[in-house]
Amino acid sequence: MKKGFFLLFLISTVPLFAQTELSSIIKKKYNVKNDTIQISPVSISPYGFKVLSDLQTEIDTSNYTIDFSTALLTFKPNLQPKPTEVTIEFTPYPDFLTKTYSVFNKKLIVPNTTFENKLFSLPTNYQKSTYKPFDGLNTSGNITRGLTVGNNQNGVTNATLDLQIEGKLSDKVTLKASIIDTNLPIQENGNTYKLNEFDRVFIELASDTWQINAGDIYLNNTETSFLRFHKKVSGLAVNAQIKNENSEINIETSGAIVKGKYKKIQFNGREGNQGPYSLSDLNDSYILILSNTEQIYVNGIQLKRGEENDYTIDYNTAEVTFSTTFPITANMRITAEYQYTDRVYTRFVTYNNIDYNTEKLSVSGYFYNENDLKNQPLEQDLSDEQKHLLANAGNNKSLMVSPSAYEDSFSEDKIQYKKTTIGTAEVFEYSTNETDQLYNVSFTYVGENLGNYTLKDIVAYGKIYEYVGENLGNYNPVIQLTAPDKLQLFVLKTLYKPTPKTTVNIETALSSNDQNLFSTIDDENNKGLATKIGWEQILLQKKWELKSNLKFDYLNDHFTSIERIQPVEFNRDWNIETIDGTQKLLNTSLQLSKQKNKVIYEFENLKFGDFFTGNKHHFYGNLFINNLSVTFNNSILNSESALENGVFSRNFIAAKYHLKKSWYGVLFNAENNKKRVNERGTYSNLSHKFNEYEAFLGVGDSTKVFSQIGINFRTTDSIQNNRFERVNNAKTYYIKSTFINSKTANLNTYINYRTVENANYKNEESLNSKIVYQQQLFKQFLSLSTTYQTLSGNLPQQDYTYIKTEPGQGFYTWIDYNNNEIKELNEFEIAQFPDQATYLRVILPTVKYIATHQNKFIQSIAINPQQWNLKKGIQKLFSYFYNQTAILIDNKQKKQTHFNLNPFDITNDNLIGLNFNVNNNFYFNRGKKHYSTTYNYINSQTKNTTTIDNLENNLKLHKLEFEHKLGNFWQLNFEVSNAKNTTNSLNYVNRNYKLNNNSIFPKISYYYTDNVFVSIFYEFKNKENKLGDFETLKLQNIGFQTNYANGENYLLKAEINLFKNKFTGNNNSPVGYQMLEGLQPGNNYTWSLLFYKKLNSFLNLNINYLGRKSETSKTIHTGTIQLKALF
Repeated sequence: MKKGFFLLFLISTVPLFAQTELSSIIKKKYNVKNDTIQISPVSISPYGFKVLSDLQTEIDTSNYTIDFSTALLTFKPNLQPKPTEVTIEFTPYPDFLTKTYSVFNKKLIVPNTTFENKLFSLPTNYQKSTYKPFDGLNTSGNITRGLTVGNNQNGVTNATLDLQIEGKLSDKVTLKASIIDTNLPIQENGNTYKLNEFDRVFIELASDTWQINAGDIYLNNTETSFLRFHKKVSGLAVNAQIKNENSEINIETSGAIVKGKYKKIQFNGREGNQGPYSLSDLNDSYILILSNTEQIYVNGIQLKRGEENDYTIDYNTAEVTFSTTFPITANMRITAEYQYTDRVYTRFVTYNNIDYNTEKLSVSGYFYNENDLKNQPLEQDLSDEQKHLLANAGNNKSLMVSPSAYEDSFSEDKIQYKKTTIGTAEVFEYSTNETDQLYNVSFTYVGENLGNYTLKDIVAYGKIYEYVGENLGNYNPVIQLTAPDKLQLFVLKTLYKPTPKTTVNIETALSSNDQNLFSTIDDENNKGLATKIGWEQILLQKKWELKSNLKFDYLNDHFTSIERIQPVEFNRDWNIETIDGTQKLLNTSLQLSKQKNKVIYEFENLKFGDFFTGNKHHFYGNLFINNLSVTFNNSILNSESALENGVFSRNFIAAKYHLKKSWYGVLFNAENNKKRVNERGTYSNLSHKFNEYEAFLGVGDSTKVFSQIGINFRTTDSIQNNRFERVNNAKTYYIKSTFINSKTANLNTYINYRTVENANYKNEESLNSKIVYQQQLFKQFLSLSTTYQTLSGNLPQQDYTYIKTEPGQGFYTWIDYNNNEIKELNEFEIAQFPDQATYLRVILPTVKYIATHQNKFIQSIAINPQQWNLKKGIQKLFSYFYNQTAILIDNKQKKQTHFNLNPFDITNDNLIGLNFNVNNNFYFNRGKKHYSTTYNYINSQTKNTTTIDNLENNLKLHKLEFEHKLGNFWQLNFEVSNAKNTTNSLNYVNRNYKLNNNSIFPKISYYYTDNVFVSIFYEFKNKENKLGDFETLKLQNIGFQTNYANGENYLLKAEINLFKNKFTGNNNSPVGYQMLEGLQPGNNYTWSLLFYKKLNSFLNLNINYLGRKSETSKTIHTGTIQLKALF
């Protein structure tokens, strides 16, 4: 009976625990050393399980198997390329389901003994302290604190924090927190639809009636028309609900530091060009877009982010690239809205709202305040003269320009100038003489031949400008000052439903926008008013529903909103170039609907003061009649302004007819925009006309196996000689299909070919294609994966600079090869030792792009006979072998009149960008310890084009690895390789080399246990440069290594190396650094010590020591101590 009640209790509580526990997803990283990973010592839930590669992209489930009962993950051989590290997201079961239960304490059970008559006195039990942080909550992550010191660097502290907490603090209060802090924060790029917000730090407390959020939070409003916004901020937000029997009150208040500013830009696509397109309209200015804040529209339709969708975005360079399957044409209007980082001033925001709701009435009040703290500048340190300048500028930004030069002391890491006189002009001249009176000077692009300076050179830490004469250059030594501003909005919204068929809503907003807090000039323009009134009435409600709408919008010309409040193409819809004056918009509509069927008629009247008047009739809807579906959207606009009048008609209709296993359809789209200049009666140059026709046919099931082909014709006219004349004729042919879709095979195809016959310049054609084929044959004996795509786009000519950082936190080191004490771009190398890694490379914004035609080819082939290991004869022999081949080609050539379809055409003179890589691994006894052999072949070629250089690198590598266990204690490892590495630099001859490298590496190890062993090894390398000074190196290395470990409790690992480098040539050169791998000619010594200790159940200690010594340098010591707390 007791067991029954216990079982009933256990079953009834599982859902309760599941709701709490399953919502806590653990995210952990694992190094991939072999094909299997033990995720957890106990079973895990399949809920929310994901495996992410080292690029943070999700690995498809077809590439691995997972046994949730044993928490064992096994990668399939067809996974290509094999990641070195994976991140696994999984959900643990509650502890009470996975822990071991026992009636007796096993520690008190002793073996059977003959001394049964001897009396035992059991000691008094006492409870040891089992303190565990956050006991009772689901936690994961760690806190790390470390200190690095050395005699070749200053002391550096480093800290990381990665902590997730979730659970109940009480029966009614839940806690959820994510606290992450790293020395080098990284923002994920927008290559996928959903982004992992690993950089978000927040704490959330919630109950049934209130919620508190602190840290990185989102503030947004979608309920109002005049206060719509979405913002990423850092601060505090509180929400509370008060519920009564017949009403409900919701209260929200918040205060935070703003992370970014809203921005909107618009541009036209280029024919057949997928990008990247720069989203910054600020010349020579760098902006960082906040992740997941962008909205991209094409012709007024919002797109979806992701490589498999419409576009990808690089938040760090502010560039958007459109997918192959979303062809871009010159007829496309692209709009981008986003938030970008703005650190001119500390910026504060408060947002508060309260709403009262009953069954018939809803009243809401909102207050929003966002302002710069003018006395807390961040990246703009204003002088008294600059503050005075801003005070006299009012809202006129052209008056907010100030000289940028200020005196500064000499620094080798800055570009500095001295004053000199040329003729009668006092100008700035680049100087590295520390005895000169030096200035820091910022230069701003002011337009072609509108400035006095031009760009002279680009060095490692910035750009150098020189004086060329008045109005002969593009830059001036000035900066555009940014005035602190403040925006306040108050909104009152009322919604009243007197009857179930009648709805009345009123929304009123007041704004106060002070564009310059230093100035009182133009303050009379700060305040604005906006009002929206709406009435909705259901006239008929039977099989068909008839509904009427009446809306009126009023926007004062000084009213300012936070973000866009009108439709994204409002100006184009109303044929307006610029908006000026108070807006009055009247909208009346009738809607007839039945289920999915909908027909709507609208009449709209728009006025902007006395400047513009427009009347629009709009008729649109969807109809479904048996197997026929029709979508239509038609409008005609009559407009008149002080300067122009026009008629703008737009017609769209698409019909699709469905048969049992096929469908076909047609589409017609047309615009006719006739704008006349009032004064002359002639057509405006903005007048245009086009007609577009499309027909398509599909067979199959569009959700499984299908194929659709289509053809599209478009004619475009514009005004020439005061009449419409043909501009171009465009023809598009496309096919999209899924020919195969099964468990073992998949074939998807997309091809879009377009030609444009232009009347006034050369014709254009473009080809976008993508073919994806995956196949598993003979029970996974052979696995194939092929991706091929072609597209046209841009290759940005990137500039970059190097910035100094703390030792060990960078990737590059500077070597003054020519001893001129100037950091030149060709003097930075990838650091070989942590104490030398003192520089980071930063990509600079660019406005220079080269039009390209690009094709990509990705091929992976896996031959896996290991499934025959239980067979006999020849099949048994083949089961010892495994082969894996991966081919990656990304080929970019200057755009020509013909297409670049051959990805293997890598010797073409038009080639300006290339990533070519062939990697083949042939295994015998893979993963075993007896006669395990691996042959690796790599053929890699890269080509990069920047504004300062064209760099090519070729590598061919043959490597053979052998591993064999001798008896129970000895293990032999043997490695031999041959590599040919060639680098060719167009502008830096000293970086050109052609290296032949032969190496041999035997190693013998003695294993006392699996975790305790010692190794002795010898390495010989012979390197020869076949170019330039024909440098040679004969390297010999004798080394000793020991490893002592006790399970997970501690680890001691030590290594000593003696290098003897016989080098001929100039070791103080890029070639010498490459050949010597950061060491020096003659004898070199390196040693390392790693100690790891598990102090308790949640605290680990790491000590890492590195040392090196050469004949010509002092002994260099570098040590790191690190303490890590696990949760």
